[in-house]
Amino acid sequence: MQHYLSQQVVYIRRTNQTRGQTEIAYYNGEIEWVDVSPDFLLNQTLKMVNSSLTASRKSVKESLKFAQYTPVIIDASQNLVFFPLHPKDSYEMCYINNQHYLQAVDHAETMIYFTNGRSLTVKEKSAHVVKYYNRALQAADFYSKMKKRFL
Repeated sequence: MQHYLSQQVVYIRRTNQTRGQTEIAYYNGEIEWVDVSPDFLLNQTLKMVNSSLTASRKSVKESLKFAQYTPVIIDASQNLVFFPLHPKDSYEMCYINNQHYLQAVDHAETMIYFTNGRSLTVKEKSAHVVKYYNRALQAADFYSKMKKRFL
């Protein structure tokens, strides 16, 4: 079965807690578990728009000079950008849809709150989450302006 990421996806993640499976959380509260990596899901989605995960990362790195934690732009004009919380080579991967991110609050672990009332607990500090959310916003803004300029 092939899975594609849409605006309805709040986050995707694979951690030691998910035992190698990838958790896909949807806006309506549903959760789906799949046996492929988050990078595979992002790549499959990008193939639908005639791109690839490698090309997306390379483009953002060259245009915006982000060395690590590169946001993945699916469709900048629709503000569909997933920002990572881990380096691309990490076993643990968590990508958050910037459309649904609301805030991150530090407790013993950081709670990330989303626009649909859902929350996610992560080990990273809120400053880390906010930094990469801001990068996603910057990338979406840059690419939507570029698209308008050349169309």
